[in-house]
Amino acid sequence: MSTMLDKNNIISQLVGFLFILMALTDISHSRGFILASAILSIVIFILCFPVKDRNYFSESMLLILLLLITSIVNLFFTQNNLGGSIALLGNLLLTFIYFQIDDSKKLTPWVIGAYAVTILFIGYNLFVLNVHANDIYEGLSRNHAGFAVIFWTIFLLFHLKVAHNRFPLLPPIIGMILAFFLFGRTSLIVSALLFAIVFYYKFKNNLKIRIISMSLFIGSCLFLWFEFGTLLTNETNLGAGLDTPRWELWRIYFENINFANLFTGIDVLELDPLFNQFNGNPHNSFIKFHSRVGIGSIVFIMLFVNSTFHYLKVKENYIFWLLMLLTLRALFDSDIFIGNFDFIFFIVTFYWIKHE
Repeated sequence: MSTMLDKNNIISQLVGFLFILMALTDISHSRGFILASAILSIVIFILCFPVKDRNYFSESMLLILLLLITSIVNLFFTQNNLGGSIALLGNLLLTFIYFQIDDSKKLTPWVIGAYAVTILFIGYNLFVLNVHANDIYEGLSRNHAGFAVIFWTIFLLFHLKVAHNRFPLLPPIIGMILAFFLFGRTSLIVSALLFAIVFYYKFKNNLKIRIISMSLFIGSCLFLWFEFGTLLTNETNLGAGLDTPRWELWRIYFENINFANLFTGIDVLELDPLFNQFNGNPHNSFIKFHSRVGIGSIVFIMLFVNSTFHYLKVKENYIFWLLMLLTLRALFDSDIFIGNFDFIFFIVTFYWIKHE
């Protein structure tokens, strides 16, 4: 019995370390880190086998196999490489392993640590080194930094809810501050909505605090707008409203879908020259997913929609809203599917399966 408990504890610590490794992978964008995280996921997955008498060829494993197979098939029809399939497998296995851990509280220090690694890295570059927002991540725009802030903040909030039933306000406040200085249009909107949602659920039984605090929050937002509105409008393209090349990128992609590439995915580098201007980035994670795994992405989206309805059905409204904010952020940039944050989206999407 003690051996079993020790093995469970070791697996929990390895998963926690893997969260830190995923944060470091995103910061460094090192192929070595990507490969190391994928290999560690596979090792932990193998270690899980003797821990419990579970069916490892369940629906979850079928989805993992489907996405892995379709991502490999995609390689024969596009210029994508095997590294993406390896990274996807690592994210999928990390998600699967997360659900096998009964005591999620053991992971809390690690989740906080991974969140802190990302937030401190971005904050240090912004406020200590005075690095321009577009230069924080080498070769990537400020949108990636905002994406990282939103995803790690939401994952921390999600974990604290399911493991401790806590609704801390500090992470979304930090997220809003960083989003403000990163000048990301979508990240600003999502971070403000995230604060409002966490605040509501933290004080949903205290109407007086809700009214007073939200009045102060709205007042602060108005003050910031009057003081820095021009700067925000110019730096974040808010003044452009909905005018963005994303619509044209998406239109071109959908117009080029046919019966064959519906299954195999599309090589975005062979599309309109507009895609080459953005290095093949469709600025939409779900479109990117189809370009990488073809029909597998459509199956995933169907399961994702089913999960959203399930959260509403069982009244897990807080998790539902966190998932919606992840989705909103993913709709306007393609830093997941395939990327370093896939596991966050997968975990929040399918967490309900753990209790079925």
